[in-house]
Amino acid sequence: MNKKCIGCGSILQTDNINKEGFVKSSVYDKSLYCERCFKIKHYGEYSVLDKKIDTDGIVRNINSDEYASIAFLIDPLNINLGLKKYINKFRGTKYILITKKDILPKSLKEKKIIDYIRSNIFDTDNVMCISSVKNYNIDAFLNKIRKDNVRRLYIVGFTNSGKSTFINHLLTSNLKKPMITTSSVPNTTASYITIKLDNKLTVVDTPGFIDKDAIYNFIDYSKVVKLYPKKEIKVKTYQIRKDYAIVINDILRIENIGDKTNSFSFYMNDKLRYEKVKSKNDKLKILPSLTFDINEETDILINGLGFIRITKVGSVKINVLDIKLVSKRKSMI
Repeated sequence: MNKKCIGCGSILQTDNINKEGFVKSSVYDKSLYCERCFKIKHYGEYSVLDKKIDTDGIVRNINSDEYASIAFLIDPLNINLGLKKYINKFRGTKYILITKKDILPKSLKEKKIIDYIRSNIFDTDNVMCISSVKNYNIDAFLNKIRKDNVRRLYIVGFTNSGKSTFINHLLTSNLKKPMITTSSVPNTTASYITIKLDNKLTVVDTPGFIDKDAIYNFIDYSKVVKLYPKKEIKVKTYQIRKDYAIVINDILRIENIGDKTNSFSFYMNDKLRYEKVKSKNDKLKILPSLTFDINEETDILINGLGFIRITKVGSVKINVLDIKLVSKRKSMI
């Protein structure tokens, strides 16, 4: 019988160090983790699996299970309208979990997020904000799905939505040892990981969907882990006059090209480098650009990084690593 890595679900193998599931032959018999997961877990050494995720195949497998219910996890800093088509692919009962409440600033009210999800993404009473770190609403969710007699719960979502951390907390809540490998890089979970929580409920972790337009596709993965906030965000707000811009690291430049002063509030990692410059400063102007006319309170989303809230009518110009990273929505706040 093939052994599986309990961290990512890969079948353990000793033949090819460049393929998923590799472990040295000398430690194969006693290994619970593949070498990659072991290094992530114990040394923080990150690497990305070169494996294509078959999103449609995952959906078909789940939809073929008559006992399937789905917990769709969403990163609150990356709520975009594209989520709707993925959630609608699933047939079973769906629970929408907005994760990482612990990183959200207190000004971003829970009710606002839930109302936005219900109005724009998926209308259901099964929407909940959670925090695996703070144990917020985890037990409440477990009680709900047990009350609903859920037998098999599939955990799905995009990379960095918090799936593995969530499952580990479910294990802890059920007096079991956390074992799923967690990281902020794509493809951490390589295959399905099935965990029997008790005699009535089985949880299945699935490979994270890969968003080809997210920032982790445009920068080196060693830098990705530094982009995501690890604790509550301190929103940075700037009053930006005409012909001024904010530059963030080597990723993004947003410039006020309207006639009046505007307000930019950055809901992203406050540890990034924010720099206010004049328009004549050429920093990052070499990057691809696009412009938006702002006619109401608007959020500019930078996929995988967070969003910028703009409160006044005007126009902005954005230079970014790739324009596919950028979209806008009516302000969620």
